[in-house]
Amino acid sequence: MKRKKKKVSILSLLALAAVLFTACATDDAETDRQNLKQKPDTAGLTAFSVNNEALPADPTSPTTRVAGEYTGTGIKFYWTSGDKIGVLVRTDPDTQEKVFYENRDNDIEDRLEASGKDRTPRATFWFHGDYTALQYPMRYVGEWEYPVFCNVVISGEQEQTKPNDAPNLSRYGDCGTGTAHRQADGNYTFMIDHKASYITFLPYTLQKGVAKAKIKQIKVTADKAVCGKFNFDDNGINLSSRPATTIYNNYIELKLNDFPIPMTAPDADANAAIMLIAPGTYSKFTVEYTLYEPKFSFQRTITKEYKNVTFTAGKNKIISQNLKVPEYRADTYYMWDAAVGQHYWKGYEWDSPNPEQPTFAWEQTGSTHYPQDNTDPRWHREFPLDLAPGSSLEATRSCKDCPNVNELCWYVAKGDAHWVDSLWVCMDHLFYGGIWLKKLSVIAQENGKSISDLKNAAPDGKDYRTRYLSTLQNSTTYYVMPDKKDDYFFLPALGYYSNGVGGPSGVGYYWSSTPWCWWGGNTLPHYFSGAHTLYFFAGHIQTNTSDVRGGQQLWPANR
Repeated sequence: MKRKKKKVSILSLLALAAVLFTACATDDAETDRQNLKQKPDTAGLTAFSVNNEALPADPTSPTTRVAGEYTGTGIKFYWTSGDKIGVLVRTDPDTQEKVFYENRDNDIEDRLEASGKDRTPRATFWFHGDYTALQYPMRYVGEWEYPVFCNVVISGEQEQTKPNDAPNLSRYGDCGTGTAHRQADGNYTFMIDHKASYITFLPYTLQKGVAKAKIKQIKVTADKAVCGKFNFDDNGINLSSRPATTIYNNYIELKLNDFPIPMTAPDADANAAIMLIAPGTYSKFTVEYTLYEPKFSFQRTITKEYKNVTFTAGKNKIISQNLKVPEYRADTYYMWDAAVGQHYWKGYEWDSPNPEQPTFAWEQTGSTHYPQDNTDPRWHREFPLDLAPGSSLEATRSCKDCPNVNELCWYVAKGDAHWVDSLWVCMDHLFYGGIWLKKLSVIAQENGKSISDLKNAAPDGKDYRTRYLSTLQNSTTYYVMPDKKDDYFFLPALGYYSNGVGGPSGVGYYWSSTPWCWWGGNTLPHYFSGAHTLYFFAGHIQTNTSDVRGGQQLWPANR
């Protein structure tokens, strides 16, 4: 069936705690100043009007109204052009099915024209026929051209283009029930009790890098159907009619128009995003935020998992999530085995009084204050070109705790590298990508060796600390987290610096503690201005040889 568009606006959210609250509350008592008259073509019809004049005893009760003033504890619902309601007039004696009459006309267009707005909290609906009962059950099932008042369809694809303004909830399955009460003039008044559930997302961040991104989409996934066709009765959505769970109905995607991410605290006016969802309790519930980084033009996701989440019919749940990602320092770039603390950009860090450190790989700062000779305390450790057989030039300063070249070979050959596109922040920019590698202790255990064995020989049994190694390569698993995450550690793709240029760039360079050795035509190893490095990018990992003058990464302790 073809649906028309209905608009529902969400006013400022004042209560930001992530708790349940009613989606309907009582209207402020005020006089209808539009003073609309009955239209000529409604003569002989019975009017059913939204009752906004009487305040209920409990103004937070979800059973008190159809169009509410948002007070910080709920969503304000409006009527817009094309809205329809149904009145129960009889029960079929043969089938026992309830028969609803759809309204013949309404005054919504007149109210919109008079107010100059695109929505109204009040409306009168006219019905054809004789109505004499003291009260009539009513139903609202969203905007359908030909509404079926015994079903609702919750959409798995929803959209909101403006923050804090969700105009299309009725297209996505909004629904409600009510009772019309006869008045002295023979017409009726009613209020609608909304029966769908609602989520108001209020994501924010404490990280400047994340705040530079925009939200493209919010997707929820659950362990049962959150959308699809449900039976609808006098009590609302019949959850016993929930569709069998499939890969097509266990998620809802809410597309957004590059909503901002406020810093420090939630801000409803900045990015409140409203999703309509089937009521119920979900034991597994995942929220996935798709972020767009405009400077580098990429999209990636932040995922939050919840357990035993309940959405109540007629109520709204706030999910106010701090979008936090791992943040890596920028003082971990070193020339090979430089003195501890003498990192590549010391004194000229990106956030220092003399910020000359490029914050990403393509940034040109024009800096000349990177280490350029051995008079600079940040210079790499130097060593002679020739050594006696059996001698070692393993790192003794900043790179001494890095894995040696044999351990690099084990990581490449047996580390089961997994490349993932997870987000992280460095130097107040949002980046993505890195590899998960098995910890050295896990590799040793799985291969029947000790960690000392892995240090003393590569997987082929050779010790490359004093012999030539060209490179050892392997592929990585794409975009899939390891099953046993605790057995692995993460290396972000922080890139490198060369001649004062560089930064995070989608690749990883991590020093080893071993200089590069080449065996010449005699019995002595020759050491050149290079050291062994772990190098990786999406889909690939290898040992590499890098110029010791480059600014590359040290390793985390938990490896």
